[in-house]
Amino acid sequence: MLPQTYPVFPSTAAPEESAFQFVHRYEPAESVSGDFFSLSAISETEASVFICDVTGHGVRAALVTAMIRALSEELKPLARDPGSFLRKLNFDLCSILKNTGSPMLTTAFYAVADCRTGLLRYANAGHPKPLLIRRSLDRVTPLANVSGRSQPALGLFEDPPYETSETTLAPGDFLMLFTDGLYEVQGQNEELYSQQRLLLDVQNLLKHPPGILFDELLQVIRAFTVSGEFDDDVCLVGMDFIGLPSTKS
Repeated sequence: MLPQTYPVFPSTAAPEESAFQFVHRYEPAESVSGDFFSLSAISETEASVFICDVTGHGVRAALVTAMIRALSEELKPLARDPGSFLRKLNFDLCSILKNTGSPMLTTAFYAVADCRTGLLRYANAGHPKPLLIRRSLDRVTPLANVSGRSQPALGLFEDPPYETSETTLAPGDFLMLFTDGLYEVQGQNEELYSQQRLLLDVQNLLKHPPGILFDELLQVIRAFTVSGEFDDDVCLVGMDFIGLPSTKS
């Protein structure tokens, strides 16, 4: 169910010349997983990025993940409006699960970026805040909602409002999405790997190319853990904004 190829912008560009370039790492805790992501071209200049994490792992979580994938495919008319996209996805998911007597909490983050303007619009349903890496400023910041308030995960309430927030990307910026399996690990003396520690480790690695950054980060976190392995599903998705090539006069 995961993307086998990445979209390019514009569609006629070679992958290495695409205005948006993508990378991911996916490590299920079992043979099937509750983590899912998708990458789509919704126009010649607009990319959508979706990531979600269904509570738990194994077959039950994977079945709900399959439903979310199918539902998200039907929401293409709302693809440009992240808040409306998550609101309708939540409504549809609640409608399916309400009669099971066993709701499944799902966190999700959805974003749309335009390589022509650099505008990034996004909405968050209880998901870990993605990290916005601004290489030109040597800075890593969590991508919070514009109101500063968290919003509920999918599947909890029938019709919560999900707000759409905005920021502007500059060429060289890198958006890093992930599920909580990345940092919910335990080290020696029951020390937990915190989100603050994740921020610092990414800061130390921000000069690396995206794929190497992800591999090095996974290695750093594994070295922190007692077992040397992750206990939960881990999904990392990155979107590198290269920018459109300048047109020759």
